[in-house]
Amino acid sequence: MSSYKAKSLGLGEIGIDHEIDIHRNLNVDTLVNDIISNGEGLIASNGAAMVDTGKYTGRSPQDKYIVDENSSSDNIWWGDVNQKISDSVFDELYDQVISYYNSSKSKTYLFDGYAGADKENSLCVRFLVKKAWQAHFVHNMFIRPEDDQLNNFSPEFTIINASDVKNINYKQYGMNSETFIIFHIGKKIAIIGGTEYGGEMKKGIFSIMHYLLPLQGI
Repeated sequence: MSSYKAKSLGLGEIGIDHEIDIHRNLNVDTLVNDIISNGEGLIASNGAAMVDTGKYTGRSPQDKYIVDENSSSDNIWWGDVNQKISDSVFDELYDQVISYYNSSKSKTYLFDGYAGADKENSLCVRFLVKKAWQAHFVHNMFIRPEDDQLNNFSPEFTIINASDVKNINYKQYGMNSETFIIFHIGKKIAIIGGTEYGGEMKKGIFSIMHYLLPLQGI
């Protein structure tokens, strides 16, 4: 079974409508078929899926922010790399992202997996995306659980990718552009908007691991 109601996966807790169909941990063949049928890309002569990530063909570090909140603030070296953003701005953009998911008629994909091969120190990560190729990307990048592991999977950090959502109020919020990659460490969640570049998801989880592991003495 790869299609679930959002409620059964606990997604109601983050605001996703309980009745939305979630396509979880689909296999590569299914994802490639969806990439084609959704009009997201083409298949190369060697069988690889090719997609156009639009304006961004690399990460956008000037658009990356971390929420300044009590549980993590003292552990972060704030500056040009680790830019502060307020809880209130995060909440505004988070609501836009969730509204987009709840109103969209296109498929919603979810990947549950692990970051880190050391089982004692790996992180259970969840990705919610609206494009099949983004699900394919994280399927390739992170460790895939066995079926029995999926049955008992509990995410420790979630990234919600709403690459079609733009932050039109960025000037009002004192931000760099319509693009945003925001991490709320206290809530164990990140949101992405305005960029289709897949590497934001990979680097995002690596950044979280770089935050968490040193606190554990690793």
